[in-house]
Amino acid sequence: MSGRGEELREEIEALVDFDERAPGSDAERRAASHLAERLNDDGRAAEVESADTWPRWPVTYAFHALAAIVGSVLAVSSPIPGAALVLVAALATFIDCSGTFPLSRRLFGRRASQNVVSAEDDDKPGTLILVAHYDAGQQGALFGRRLEERRAALGRAVKRPVGRLEPFFWAQVVILVCCLVRLPDIQGTLLTAIQFVPTVLLIVALPLLVDVALSPTSPGAQDNASGVVAALELARRHGGKLENFDLWVLLTGAQESLCDGMRGFNRRHRGELSKSSTIFLNLDEVGSGSIRFSRREGPLIPVRSHVQLVDICQEIAEDDEEEGSFGARPLVNRTLSDGGFARARGYPAITVTCRNVLDYVPDHHRATDTPGRVELAALDRALGFCGELIERLDGQLGPEIARAAEVSSSD
Repeated sequence: MSGRGEELREEIEALVDFDERAPGSDAERRAASHLAERLNDDGRAAEVESADTWPRWPVTYAFHALAAIVGSVLAVSSPIPGAALVLVAALATFIDCSGTFPLSRRLFGRRASQNVVSAEDDDKPGTLILVAHYDAGQQGALFGRRLEERRAALGRAVKRPVGRLEPFFWAQVVILVCCLVRLPDIQGTLLTAIQFVPTVLLIVALPLLVDVALSPTSPGAQDNASGVVAALELARRHGGKLENFDLWVLLTGAQESLCDGMRGFNRRHRGELSKSSTIFLNLDEVGSGSIRFSRREGPLIPVRSHVQLVDICQEIAEDDEEEGSFGARPLVNRTLSDGGFARARGYPAITVTCRNVLDYVPDHHRATDTPGRVELAALDRALGFCGELIERLDGQLGPEIARAAEVSSSD
């Protein structure tokens, strides 16, 4: 795909040119208009839909950390108010980080974001939505190479992936348990030592979160201009050609604000999209490494990806074993992705991404995430894998959805 590959790189460069396209920013708004025009040029009608976002999650989580630290110290002399403060911090972190509701982030300001939506309406029984977020995340030492490698190494040591915010949340939980133990006036050096360790972890996390809040936005070529370009290319190749699915394109804003864009899309369209006939295929960071498809997704309590979608991806991987062009493997994705958000809302959904041998993205949220670092071979593998997935969905799940639609209409 040498010739077409260079065109795709140019499309990535065009999106990256919208510098500092953080959630709710003017650059994000201009990027949305650009993508809508790009879809219109391809002959697809596209609309820009507004969505609310509360983008200051690093500041919010810094206050969560500060509240838990104060509560931990206070609990030594006053267990009840100390435990109450830590409980509030832990609950607020869980509610927000799990994508349930942007509760505490509302205290730090709302901004307007945009989703770019291109729908097909050919009255086919199913709807297949290609999803990719086009906003970019902030940089910071939290995403530094050393911390990422140690997180990956820890995941291999405990034989399960460790999310970036997972230690932050569980540190609060451990402190809360220690505070509750102190309620009946139980004291002791061992209890203090146990409580001290997670408190120190939160003290370390505090400047890291502040650093993210003060850092510039990454260029976002891999994360996620690569996914956007892949979604556009797949729409060109398969739009209007599927037998059982209308093919939609959804380019979300504010994904870096814990999926606020997808939340807005779900709220706006949940009355028209059936959970029995709508499938979300999320494309996220597909410009470097080998193919990975989610089998579970979520930063704290991973939600299982749709079983049939995982099985079809596994079939593609097994059929490809001799050629080895995809190198596809299942992945537990310990982030809050648009695919995971849709799945948590009950829709069949799966995320396709790329990872290297350490199962992390080297340029994630860094200044080095530039178009020159995108591997055209990796992008080509992602397009091939997702193209095969789309065709098999149309051939295998499509007839089931069509039969169910016929039964429903006859009733």
